[in-house]
Amino acid sequence: MAGSQSFSERLSRTPRDGHLPPRDYIAANQRARIHLALAELIAERGYQKATVEVIAKTARVSLATFYEHFASKEKCFLAAFDDDIESAAQVFSDRVDPGQPWPDQIVVGLETFLELVLAEPARARLCLVASKGAGVAAFARYQTMLESVAPKLREGRELSPRAERLPDGLEVGIAGGIAWVVCQRLVDGRAEELMALLPEIVQLTLTPYIGEEEARRTGQATLAKRSPRRA
Repeated sequence: MAGSQSFSERLSRTPRDGHLPPRDYIAANQRARIHLALAELIAERGYQKATVEVIAKTARVSLATFYEHFASKEKCFLAAFDDDIESAAQVFSDRVDPGQPWPDQIVVGLETFLELVLAEPARARLCLVASKGAGVAAFARYQTMLESVAPKLREGRELSPRAERLPDGLEVGIAGGIAWVVCQRLVDGRAEELMALLPEIVQLTLTPYIGEEEARRTGQATLAKRSPRRA
């Protein structure tokens, strides 16, 4: 990953340099604080109980300032979702080398995904949990997010001798299954267990394309590679 910024820093939309005009810098800073307050409040009390008044208070802005940026709580949620997905996509772009063998790309992508969740669990809850209960537009964003993963997974069909028999919706189903596993750990307060599940998630993701045995070996190798890094 380029640079020395942490995942949290790279996901943050708070401006960190002096290149913006003062008015734009203040506005960007306010939006970033509002987004962060929304994510934290949703994690604490859920979408419905995160009122505009409480969001503004938590973000240390006035109600008038909130409405200068967002017409409603829903619009604020959608903007926060879009910002977080865009920032995460940039992290994936930096981490995943398209020149690597496809299984290695998937392993790096899955590892990066879990690391992002662990680095910013409140933002992860907003995108993966709250988006399914925050209205039609938010749920559509969630579905689009799953579908955006499908093209990279679909590349694995080139490695499968039975590619023509794989169902059309397989890739979106795999993405949805991974999201479900992560959601359950976030909701239950057990996100710290996620990285231990990486080998299993790798195996389940790769099996339809490279076979169960090779997928199992790849998953086990993933665990072996991470052990020295943890130490």
